[in-house]
Amino acid sequence: MVKKLCQFTLTAVFVIMTVLTMSAQEKLDTIKDSIVINPEVVREVRLEKERTEFVQLIDENPNYFGTIEKSKFFPVVYMKYNTKYEQLATFGLYPEQDMLEAFIDVKLPYGYMGDLCSPGSYEYVRFFVDWNADGDYNDADEDVGFSQVNVHDIPNTQTLCLSVTKPLTYSAYLTIDPNKWYCETPRLVRVKAVLSWQDIPTPGNPDYIPVWGNALEKWVQIAPKPLLVAKEEIFMADEIVKNPYILQYESSDLLEKIALDPQELKLIYRNKDVSELRFGFSEISQKIKGTSEDLKELSITYDNYIIDSSNTRYEQLNSVGLNYDLDELAAQVTVKLPYGYSGDLCSKGSMEYVAFWIYIRDQIEGMCRWYYVGTAAVNVHDIGSIPADGLYYALRMPANLNDLKDTCSNPVVLKVRGILSWGTPPSPTNPDYTPVWGNRVERNIQLKPGTYSGGDRVPFISVVGGMAVESISGNLHSVIPSTIGSGYANGPSVYGGYNAKESPFGGTIAICGHISNPPNNPTEAKKLKYKVQYCKEGLGTWRTLENKFRIWISEWNGVLWTMYHKDQVAASGWYTYEEDIYMPTQKFVEGNVLGQWISATAIDGEGLYRIKIVVYDPSDGTYTESNIVKVMIDNTRPTADVTLNAGACSQFFAGNPIDGTFTAWDKHFWRYTLAITPYSNPPVISPASGTYPVLAAPGVINQSYSINTNATPSCGYVVTIHVWDRTIRNNHMYGNYSNAHVGFCLLE
Repeated sequence: MVKKLCQFTLTAVFVIMTVLTMSAQEKLDTIKDSIVINPEVVREVRLEKERTEFVQLIDENPNYFGTIEKSKFFPVVYMKYNTKYEQLATFGLYPEQDMLEAFIDVKLPYGYMGDLCSPGSYEYVRFFVDWNADGDYNDADEDVGFSQVNVHDIPNTQTLCLSVTKPLTYSAYLTIDPNKWYCETPRLVRVKAVLSWQDIPTPGNPDYIPVWGNALEKWVQIAPKPLLVAKEEIFMADEIVKNPYILQYESSDLLEKIALDPQELKLIYRNKDVSELRFGFSEISQKIKGTSEDLKELSITYDNYIIDSSNTRYEQLNSVGLNYDLDELAAQVTVKLPYGYSGDLCSKGSMEYVAFWIYIRDQIEGMCRWYYVGTAAVNVHDIGSIPADGLYYALRMPANLNDLKDTCSNPVVLKVRGILSWGTPPSPTNPDYTPVWGNRVERNIQLKPGTYSGGDRVPFISVVGGMAVESISGNLHSVIPSTIGSGYANGPSVYGGYNAKESPFGGTIAICGHISNPPNNPTEAKKLKYKVQYCKEGLGTWRTLENKFRIWISEWNGVLWTMYHKDQVAASGWYTYEEDIYMPTQKFVEGNVLGQWISATAIDGEGLYRIKIVVYDPSDGTYTESNIVKVMIDNTRPTADVTLNAGACSQFFAGNPIDGTFTAWDKHFWRYTLAITPYSNPPVISPASGTYPVLAAPGVINQSYSINTNATPSCGYVVTIHVWDRTIRNNHMYGNYSNAHVGFCLLE
């Protein structure tokens, strides 16, 4: 039979992902955290007008706070870089996946436009990268986009395991597309991140001054180009594009980088102030079990360095946090020195490991305890040109937190501990593990609301087309309504880069989420199976996805992180669920992708659809259904047309006005632009553009335009209209696009 989603009726019940000696069900039965909320003394908080009416104030006067130089608007209140409510604490780059990750501290229990059952507000972070090292961020490609975090008023309620609930640390990432260099030449770039509450930093403006927020600049290291080996010849990976014949080889694999042994490192580090304890650490630690306690007990001196614990001379963990929408734990590590990391970028280098622990109550023992969640890692190397303030790295790991969640009326705040250890992973059984090289930090995190599954294997769709379900109208968990119906997205994308505005979906749509409590280390036959199904509103037929798609799997075996891909192939409509959140080997699907829906192939056409996941558990033969998510589908290109009143290919004399009409129309109209080519000193056209909602949908039909040809050289010109709709296409707001052209000749 089909199980229904269980409702959360306890104050809170938590399942822990990795207690090595217990099964998943035993963990669920024995590890509970009854969050006994102490009655909070309710006090009326008078928030300043500059906070409560912030958006309205800057809409009426963009320079209300005096943050814009040379503005025609006069300031009313001078305020900038105010970090009373939130602060960008740090950020770094995860080189393996080209991800910039920001860490934002939310400091107060109020001032965020509503509680967890409301839309709340957003913290935006825009990133700028000085690609050409000219000291500024003003070049066209140096604004790489923005990311965001949805924040709310979270009261300072105390629990049995948490007496202090602020600040809350959130993380948000943005994927970039850097030009990579060969490993012989490290590519280090300066990055600027600007945090701004409720106001997206202006595109292309690295000097943007936030009213609420701050800015930081850090150096990061771009991952080098991978090497390919094909029939004993070495190629850079990007040379496949230039040399397609490489693909004809029988085998083409990534070149395995060489791990340098202590003797080789001793030569490299000669006269570089790197202790043999450092470059010989792996060998030394193996001889004495590798734990800092063992080393400390020996109280030995090695090469004039006293073996100590929590040494942060080479690296330091600065923050840990939670990506609210994606249930990913993240950490930021700073690498401080040019040497001591077991080789340069052309070698294997070494690993910085961070183990994550959460602090909850064990109902059986009647006490709060730390429980291991998992370990993440980032690869580091010797980089002689390291800046004085170090290189800032980020690392991350998916975490299935579904069973720790509660409803929006009961915010869940947890304490998380991160333990950094260089060279050897931290102990997965000792939350008080003290590394030789590294340190530990603790932060508070807030979980996204969810439905408690009570130990069952329940699927849950959390993100569709890059948008959180809460941001799609007409759904059970929606907090952002739509003025035009169900299935429309509003607000920032989970993955950053755009803001949806009453947006439908189209193209290939990623359907993402989890299945709670997957089996631990199952055989292939015992793995969960699932279907992704869709049904057009008003029709009773559920159709099943059967297309092949690729997922990327991150695997942690307690020593090494590996990543590999798998092509998901449906067997009679059933895909295999690959996530395994329990040790000894944890597997996480990057992006939590459950399906890729090629929406243009839906035989029922466009319109409002419902999506769900059905899970089959081969261990007991049961079926379970997920939440149903409504989405509006639109794959139709806009209507675009442009004409000259005098007719196409007409001849005009310079200085004479030219008139015409254009059409820019779509059910979900977004924007249009009129442009004239060639671009060198072209005539001036008016109007040149229009955007929703300033220009209301569905746009315009036979709108007049004019061309001013004064001081325009004689030439042949083409007028082009470009039209986009608001569709989130292929998980990004590119929009469905159309264009049209008309030419004319300008004579002297």
